[in-house]
Amino acid sequence: MKKIQRLRNAVMVSLFAGTTVVWGGTAFAAEDLQEFALDDMVVTASRVPTQKVDTPANINVITREEIADQNYASASDALRAIPGVNVLGSGAKGSSMGQDKILLNGDERVLVLVDGRRMNLGSSGNSSADWLPPVNAIERIEVLKGGGSALYGTDAVGGVINVIMKKGSEIGNHVTVKAAGGSWNAEQYAISASGSNDSGLGLIVSATKERRGEYKFKNANGKSQLLKNSGYDDTGVIVKLDQKVGEDNRIGVNFEHINADGGSPFGYSGFGNTDSHKRISNNVALRYDWNESSDERGYVQVYKNYQHAHFRSPVASRQSNFTDSTIGLEAQQNFKFSDTDELTVGLEYYKTTVDNTSLYTGERDINNKAIFAENRWEFAPSWQLNTGLRYDHHSKYGSEVTPKVALNKKFDENSNVYLSWGRVFNAPTTDDLFWYQPGMYPTYGDPNLKPEKGYVWTFGGNTKLNDKTDISASVFYSDIKDAIDWVWDGGTTTQAINVNKEKRRGLELSLNHDFDDNLSAYASYTYVQVKQDKGYGFAKDLTTKPNIYRAGLKYKNADWLFTLNANAVTGQSEKNFVDSSYFTLDLGAQYKINDNAKLFINGYNLTNARYAEFGGLYKNGEAKYPMAGRSFIIGAEYTF
Repeated sequence: MKKIQRLRNAVMVSLFAGTTVVWGGTAFAAEDLQEFALDDMVVTASRVPTQKVDTPANINVITREEIADQNYASASDALRAIPGVNVLGSGAKGSSMGQDKILLNGDERVLVLVDGRRMNLGSSGNSSADWLPPVNAIERIEVLKGGGSALYGTDAVGGVINVIMKKGSEIGNHVTVKAAGGSWNAEQYAISASGSNDSGLGLIVSATKERRGEYKFKNANGKSQLLKNSGYDDTGVIVKLDQKVGEDNRIGVNFEHINADGGSPFGYSGFGNTDSHKRISNNVALRYDWNESSDERGYVQVYKNYQHAHFRSPVASRQSNFTDSTIGLEAQQNFKFSDTDELTVGLEYYKTTVDNTSLYTGERDINNKAIFAENRWEFAPSWQLNTGLRYDHHSKYGSEVTPKVALNKKFDENSNVYLSWGRVFNAPTTDDLFWYQPGMYPTYGDPNLKPEKGYVWTFGGNTKLNDKTDISASVFYSDIKDAIDWVWDGGTTTQAINVNKEKRRGLELSLNHDFDDNLSAYASYTYVQVKQDKGYGFAKDLTTKPNIYRAGLKYKNADWLFTLNANAVTGQSEKNFVDSSYFTLDLGAQYKINDNAKLFINGYNLTNARYAEFGGLYKNGEAKYPMAGRSFIIGAEYTF
């Protein structure tokens, strides 16, 4: 046992030291300590439940308890707390096309799933952070960082986010209502009802309403400024029905609706007050699971996603009106050959049709067929080898094979170290291929673009130093050929091109400490560097945030809950950001009146920092998408 502990410590020390020397930094990666347990089951890394300590991947989990403790207003707010995650948003929610992307390890090529089904748009290849399900219907969110193409195909170059919804049959019979209000006439309302009966029928219904007026931000002169036309009004509804069939099978159907409306104050030359946006999302899915509690579980799922976005403006070059509709089919089966060997196989088909009257010359569609397999083999005590292979046939680019190999060494039930390598494949989107926007600021896609291809390495480990302290570390490196980028010619025209090469490297380190039964803390550092070669040698991507620091405290007893979360960024390019660094501080307090009721207050950006998530400046030195200044929300929640 002592030899194993010494080996474990040596490996973890080497990993920490290696990341410090090779990558030029020191680090800690954030997860709430009370939620951090290496024996938690995770689904996303292997598409079937596996213990986290047996998973050779960098994966974080946001639990239902964490969502409740932090009183997050949206899933995108919850994601912002995870190391290595950036949401390219602004204070004006969902106000500009493509500006609310989710990045993992500085990469926007991220696949977003809801209960395992693909949510990415065929038009942009992304899934808007503002189109995620309401938080009161979410059981957990799993964030997998690193190449996922071997199991998930295109869009999974930077990683995968899987939003797992609650089941009415598993959370009991109750109704929860929530109301909150605060700065800039903000209002938040939510109601959810769930229940089940003796025959195994479960139902959950969730509805949310969030609206807010124009917000203030700190401008380039350091003064608070009201951003005209930045209000929004969002509504979301979830209905999920599941029925147990026999002893161990289940059939489920769910419907998701989002209606978002608001101003779009961002133009090409500064802030404006004439543009607006309206977004509608309607998704429906039918799923059948068999052998749910068995090692040889499987499922089949059919779904249809529908998104409509209308960006209105008197300036033709800023208009867009499109629908993006996807139909899909998935099937998967797991086989347990022995206690040390199992195999997951599956198939996937989806077709996306995009009708964009503003930016395309006609309706466009793409489809993809795929089969995949992953074998997990414990070839020696505490050593596991995962090998995966996926075959895709894309309607525009033909066939592609993406393999993956991952090695995991488990020292004990609280410690592991892993190394993974995988090929990645990312097909151009319909925007990349077919965008055709002549006018004052011409923007054009290229139907002759090549798909992006490359590989991703990840090396990491997790360990529990003692009963109170956990640490984890990972480094990653990716090399992509024919990476797709949109390039401005220096005049008025923007064009989609294949970059010669793109290299991405980074690290993530974390420390979580439990002082006692009530007080816990976390600290984190994430480093990302992106370089592109556009034919003139490699140069840094100056829109990347290179150094992100996060830290926090949490105190919780029977009646009170206090949270303090700090976020800092350094090393930003002042050619693309107002400042090279910034620091924000969020504070939350919650009082539990009784078992059914609580009061809460949250303060955001208490330092009133001037910052932006999205890189880019206007000629007057203002950030293109400034984040909101200091704000407060106070509310109450009651369950009966």
